[in-house]
Amino acid sequence: MIKILRKYISSYLNTIKISNVFKSEHNKTALLSYITMPFYKNSFSHTNYFEAQSWAKALDSLGYQVDVIHYDFSPKKLDTTQYDLICGFGDVFQKHFETVNSSAKTIHYGTGMHVCHQNNASLSRVRDVHTKKGVWLGGSARFVEKTWTHQTALVDGIIALGSDVCADSYRKYYAGKVFASPLLFYQVQDVDKIMKERGRNSNTHFLWFGGSGLIHKGLDLLLDYFYKNPNLTLHICGPIESEPLFIQAYKKELFQTKNIIMHGFVDIRGQVFEEIIKKCAFVVFPSCSEGGAASVLNAVANGGLIPIITKQTAVFTGYEIWIRSLDMEGVSRAIKEALTLSDDEITSLQYKNYNYVKSNNSQENYYSLLRCNIKQILNNENTI
Repeated sequence: MIKILRKYISSYLNTIKISNVFKSEHNKTALLSYITMPFYKNSFSHTNYFEAQSWAKALDSLGYQVDVIHYDFSPKKLDTTQYDLICGFGDVFQKHFETVNSSAKTIHYGTGMHVCHQNNASLSRVRDVHTKKGVWLGGSARFVEKTWTHQTALVDGIIALGSDVCADSYRKYYAGKVFASPLLFYQVQDVDKIMKERGRNSNTHFLWFGGSGLIHKGLDLLLDYFYKNPNLTLHICGPIESEPLFIQAYKKELFQTKNIIMHGFVDIRGQVFEEIIKKCAFVVFPSCSEGGAASVLNAVANGGLIPIITKQTAVFTGYEIWIRSLDMEGVSRAIKEALTLSDDEITSLQYKNYNYVKSNNSQENYYSLLRCNIKQILNNENTI
């Protein structure tokens, strides 16, 4: 009953416009096209709750009354000519750019890499799995059906989530201002306590922590590797049961091994997550396309884990271990590099990664840079 009610509320919020969120008396008006749920409740389920709230607060602080709609809100119900500024992503951008009298400034919020990169990279990984397994698992990709090209070609500026790797995917197709905006994390665990209580054999334990799109996020590569390396342990945290065809294709790797452990969905605030990250020294995430990879940041910031990642995660600490190719060789080389580290080196890298993420990816830093980037786009300042 509760799930049905939540689904109904979510569907309802997708169809309405939240007018003047802060009930301000500013003369200018801004429309934020993103998600509406964060303006009714707080949640640690995804960083986009804080992101949406931060966008609205930043726009308010810059002198705008803020209306909010869901990104797939029907543009037929909306008059875009009433706004001085349109931000976010979604259907409304096409409506704006096809309305002669709509003169608003526009800012696109790129929450992942450019769709041209993402779709091709994700489907390329699906093809890799078909070559290995002989089955098409397109449901385990992260394919964006609506490309919304207006919003990445005609806007006044773009704010891309993550490192410059994500921002560069937009610069490839767009000559205007593009700013990289480091993603935030939720600090909910006592890192010092976890580091002190971490198991002695943690250097052989690795965490994959992710959501839907299991092939997109490289879980297949890790299953291939850890199946062949039973002396190492892979902990899988994520709702993989939502992709039954993937589970069927990888049932041998998932169910006929003792070193590959499925934990299902795990709340980062809970005791289960704490116990898992105490066992692990590394978080490994061979994704083909992300906008800052919140799951990686949360594992680093709450457990001090060393990230073993691709550059396409758009995460950067200066102390990570790179997966340089999206194949078994790339994963194998990265994990072998991790296994050469001494206990002292592991501890040192864990603290360095944690301290960098704590400083660079804090909620305060996210909001400050977001507001600065919005202001620079509106003032037509150069990129930095």
